[in-house]
Amino acid sequence: MLNKTKHTQNVQLTISEQIKDVKDCLVSFEAFIHAACTPGTVFETLDSLAAVVDEKESVADNSLRSMIDSLGNGMYLPSTREDLIAIASKCDSIANKCESAANSLVFQRFTVPAEYKEKLVEIISITHKQFSVLEKAIAMLFSEFGALSKDHSILDEIRDLESQIDAIEKKMYREIFAMDLGLAEKNQIAKFVESICDISDTVENIADKIQIMIIARKA
Repeated sequence: MLNKTKHTQNVQLTISEQIKDVKDCLVSFEAFIHAACTPGTVFETLDSLAAVVDEKESVADNSLRSMIDSLGNGMYLPSTREDLIAIASKCDSIANKCESAANSLVFQRFTVPAEYKEKLVEIISITHKQFSVLEKAIAMLFSEFGALSKDHSILDEIRDLESQIDAIEKKMYREIFAMDLGLAEKNQIAKFVESICDISDTVENIADKIQIMIIARKA
């Protein structure tokens, strides 16, 4: 995106570290979901796993602040700084959403209905894959900006994965509200599903932001 200098390399490094920390949080959340969807898992175990997600989220927060500080000196145009901070902040919100969803399940002592466990595991697995593709796209902003501006199919891959999750989510909503349960319980299940799927929506939003950034900088 810019000529390589010591400063731009430092910015790239801090952004890469921040993205890695967000991914670590997502991996911990994936482990939490797998445990929540495993028959016989006790709430004490889920509480411990949620605490790990909390710790990873805090690390990601600190990384975001370090990344913003690294932009403080010079080299980038204000518009580029704003775009990079927006992308990093949206990535950080993924860690926040992981923390919120995990704590919500633990605090409510919510048990995942058996018929939805496989679908939830599939959703978080696709989300993990989606974030890995996003990680590559963000790296390309620094190493292959020209190639990315000419061919941004990698961003379409992120959207395609989100569409897969969207289809699963809609099917789950139809099934949830057809269940023989009270409306409050149906809404509780649906809200938890929504909180997990919202992570994928955020990844897609970041892909959209990257594409806007590319178009704005085309000659």
